[in-house]
Amino acid sequence: MQLLNMLKRITYHEGDIFLLPMEDGRTAICQVVCALRGRFKKAFSFGVIRIQPDETAELRDGDFLPYTFGKRRSSVIFASPAYIRSGDWRIIGNIPLTQEKEQLKVFECAGHLYCGDEYVRHLQQEEYGKFNTLGVAGFELVQIHLSGM
Repeated sequence: MQLLNMLKRITYHEGDIFLLPMEDGRTAICQVVCALRGRFKKAFSFGVIRIQPDETAELRDGDFLPYTFGKRRSSVIFASPAYIRSGDWRIIGNIPLTQEKEQLKVFECAGHLYCGDEYVRHLQQEEYGKFNTLGVAGFELVQIHLSGM
């Protein structure tokens, strides 16, 4: 099955709802915020709508759960798309992003501001930390963020 998943590459889009299995047996219901395709194609961002005890899949929108990492508080996680592309994080539908969630597509990377794949501008030093930062979390760090929600 794993080999079959590696051969089949799944396409994902902004608004896609997917199931992310947690190490403790629960399931996080997540939504893709940025399906990055350009210079950041090795990353995507998502928010967690809810965490539940099983994989019961009901398409229902909701606010993203926040998490704290160091001194930062966020509701968007950047990760490698490997698991969503392979089907290990199973897509169950799509709900268009709300206006509030569309704003979460804005992030900073190396002193520059982006909205999804689109370059916006260079940031002034005093603006650092005001936006979500593109920092790709490995699978273990994703699990740590989820366990703190």
